Amino acid sequence: MTTTTKTAPTICRFGDDLTGYLDGLIEKSRISKKRLISSISFQTSFSDPLAILEKLHQTNDPHCYFEKATDDFAIACGGYLAHHQCNGPHRFQLAKEWSAKLFQSVDRAGDAPIAGSGPTIFLTASFEAEFTDHSQPSLTVFLPEWQVIQKGGEHIIILNTQINPDSIANQIQKDLNSRLISMMGLRNEKVSDQRSHLTKLGEPIEYFEYEQGVEQSLDAINAGELSKIVLARQLTFDLSSDLSPFSIAHGLRARFPDCHSFSLSLPQQGTWVGASPETLARIRGLSLRTEALAGSAPRGPSAGKDAHWGKTILAREKEVREHRLVIESIIRRLSSAGITSIKEELPRLLRLANLQHVRTPLQGKLPEGLHPFDVLSNLHPTPAMGGTPRPAALAKLADIEKAPRGLYSGVAGWMDAKGRAEFIVPIRCGRIQQNSLTLFAGAGIVEGSIPENEKCETDWKLQAMLEVITGSPNLPS
Repeated sequence: MTTTTKTAPTICRFGDDLTGYLDGLIEKSRISKKRLISSISFQTSFSDPLAILEKLHQTNDPHCYFEKATDDFAIACGGYLAHHQCNGPHRFQLAKEWSAKLFQSVDRAGDAPIAGSGPTIFLTASFEAEFTDHSQPSLTVFLPEWQVIQKGGEHIIILNTQINPDSIANQIQKDLNSRLISMMGLRNEKVSDQRSHLTKLGEPIEYFEYEQGVEQSLDAINAGELSKIVLARQLTFDLSSDLSPFSIAHGLRARFPDCHSFSLSLPQQGTWVGASPETLARIRGLSLRTEALAGSAPRGPSAGKDAHWGKTILAREKEVREHRLVIESIIRRLSSAGITSIKEELPRLLRLANLQHVRTPLQGKLPEGLHPFDVLSNLHPTPAMGGTPRPAALAKLADIEKAPRGLYSGVAGWMDAKGRAEFIVPIRCGRIQQNSLTLFAGAGIVEGSIPENEKCETDWKLQAMLEVITGSPNLPS
């Protein structure tokens, strides 16, 4: 069934005649003398967002991909139709203002029943609010040229197109059809097998000796300057051959279905790929879900040993204190933003393939008018990524770590035009550049931390990326 109406159709499928609707938009653009954006959501059959991204991606094209297999959810996008970059302490406010203005210029066609469908803004923000050398923006927000989303049995392709006064409806229709054919034709293809792309890594270069950094952190804690600090390692390996981020993401999503597998790329900034266990914010209407994730232990070789390690991080004083600091800080930050009735659920174990963590979900109600980016501004960086008190912890981190973290422990996610949003903390990840791979891992330092044990914890956290890339969970020696 086709449509030639000038109003936005509710349901769009491949083969529909949208020229009448597009002519109406072109006329509107001509009268207003302004650029408009058409965002059309097409219902489609099964499609794998990661497979589509792998096939369509071109070198230096920006992209975002997120998937959580246990939620039966995946989303991917590529290309800039419109984007904005900024730096500084007010970067989330600037992104909020840009996004609001952009959405005003977007005309939506096609139903968007799933959170993350319809016109959707994607955001990446580094751990740092501003890089000292001003070499790159610390926040990028953009509307992609295309996106595809899968949730349960629903599959939607969203194509965004610029509409100008001199646009021609028939040409836009042909372009839409061509783009749909290229994407729908991939629906049965599989992402390449990561096992055929295993890479041998040499000895890594690190910026500082981690155990000494832990000792410096403990000195600050014992002096009363800090309650907690999260110290991160960066291990950089030279590469003799290219790494495929999509093959790595495919391996991670199979091995860590309870995590958010992701691949993020910005022009000239490399590609970040990983599997993060941490949700920063999930917003549906006025409902907010976040979580405190702190405390780590390995998985045991038997059910008994596994349970022993789990009980240890749930009850041992050092882990309990570390976890409580994170919870209390998040509640304070949410309360300062006007988010009331915060419900703290019971702590439970998040058991992954190689590690287990203590996780406490938190729920709150957003006041009317509070934007998702306002929530990010208050939450980031959480004490699970930086420390507490926040200013003192961040200053100490910059002194010890030497090199900026970039997207590691920053923010990444999406917000659709209906205000539904989801953001993760990119951890358990690596950054792929032209001739190098940098892997990241961190540990929370509190009173009672033992330097050797904290470094061992970072080794556990590096295992996920190492095993998928090299076939071995161990660091090269």
